[in-house]
Amino acid sequence: MTDQKIAVITGSTGGIGGAIASHLAEAGWALVLVNRNKAKAEAQRDALGGASVTLIEADLMDVAQIKHATEEILEQHPNIDALYNNSGVLTSQRVISEQGHESNYAVNVLAPYVMLQALRPGLARASQAMVINTTSSVQSSVKALDVTALSDPAEIGGLSGAYAASKLALTTAGSAMAPDLKADGVLLRSVDPGPVRTPMTRNNDAMPGFLRLIAPLIFKAPEKQAGKMVKAAKPESYGGRTGIYISDGKEKPLPKLANDPAIQAAVMKKLAEDATPG
Repeated sequence: MTDQKIAVITGSTGGIGGAIASHLAEAGWALVLVNRNKAKAEAQRDALGGASVTLIEADLMDVAQIKHATEEILEQHPNIDALYNNSGVLTSQRVISEQGHESNYAVNVLAPYVMLQALRPGLARASQAMVINTTSSVQSSVKALDVTALSDPAEIGGLSGAYAASKLALTTAGSAMAPDLKADGVLLRSVDPGPVRTPMTRNNDAMPGFLRLIAPLIFKAPEKQAGKMVKAAKPESYGGRTGIYISDGKEKPLPKLANDPAIQAAVMKKLAEDATPG
């Protein structure tokens, strides 16, 4: 099918990424799945049956691997209709990337930025492309964003520590980039899927104890929340607007910090500086 739409999904082998892939495969999309674990990715491809699936292996902690992955993607798929920056890290442990960045920042902020910048030519060639950055409502717990400390925070903390700061930084970057992307016919939305039962939210010591206790009761199945992510990626949804924040299926005001021009400029400057493998 020459007119088959193509979606790139990072972190697709489990949780909401896997559910998004299933939704899109059922709708007839061709999928480009970017993951670190080759065996899990191959098992997912087999489970998707007759869907058109391209597997790309990359560790999103490593900028050099991301850039190599995007080169592979564009060689095989010059036009890209949707990019789901879904992969994420939630940890209370300090893990450092090849480039010296703490993992919450490396995976949750820098990787989506590098993926988007590298794939922008392919997105621009589509008739109306969409970028979905997976954020989180926990970003509202951040009262002040120290941009210089994002890649090397003094403390990692749990859900409301480096993770929350990384998600706010991602939403901030999305708000800053959206107007320029629109000039290329690319829309960008920051989407919080709502509480999801995933491996990342289950038995994770970065999650507050009370949340781990009640998660089975209030967290929803990935398949249900993924439907909201897919809806958010339809250009005609939400009045065709770009640069917006959607939480659990509803458009909400951008966090005040994410809409601050000075903070946006600082975040974009840092991402540009950190986007080189060197």
